[in-house]
Amino acid sequence: MKNILKVKFQYGALTNFLYAYCVLCTLIFILIIFDAITYKDSNNIYKRFSEKSYIDTVQDLEFAITESNFRIINRINIGEAIQERKEKIFPRNEVILFCNLSIAQEMLEIEPDFINFCPYKITVAERPETLASSGKIIIATHLLPIETGSSDINKFSVNMNEILRKMIEYAISDDPFVISLEK
Repeated sequence: MKNILKVKFQYGALTNFLYAYCVLCTLIFILIIFDAITYKDSNNIYKRFSEKSYIDTVQDLEFAITESNFRIINRINIGEAIQERKEKIFPRNEVILFCNLSIAQEMLEIEPDFINFCPYKITVAERPETLASSGKIIIATHLLPIETGSSDINKFSVNMNEILRKMIEYAISDDPFVISLEK
């Protein structure tokens, strides 16, 4: 081992610097590739904007969730928590978690690992006034992957993604009779 180290570092400071530089460049390249791969997955976010008030949007979303036979199991009020901690005005931001036991059972029967997508979540957030040109409320969800190795999972994901999209479309709609929440 000592002989290998002597050979590797016997050429002086410039060689040591070039060796370290190559190692660093390789690590940076690997991180960039990893970042590009993980960024591709973030395209599964379905996001829409609403002109309605924050409270109306949340209430319509709650209605859409329950009418689609899901149960709201938790709420995380991130905006309120930050506002209380920082003691300054912060935009409201809420994460609504919901699930349906029949759908969870179906997921478990098809692929047990896929249960990691449950509970489903939809976020509702106020936009700062400077960014509110295309809507003052952001409502978004993470869609399930539809290009897996299993055709059953792909079919399940397509159906579930359609349900999630309909919930969001209903929540942003001004006319509650326009969008059908039927599966």
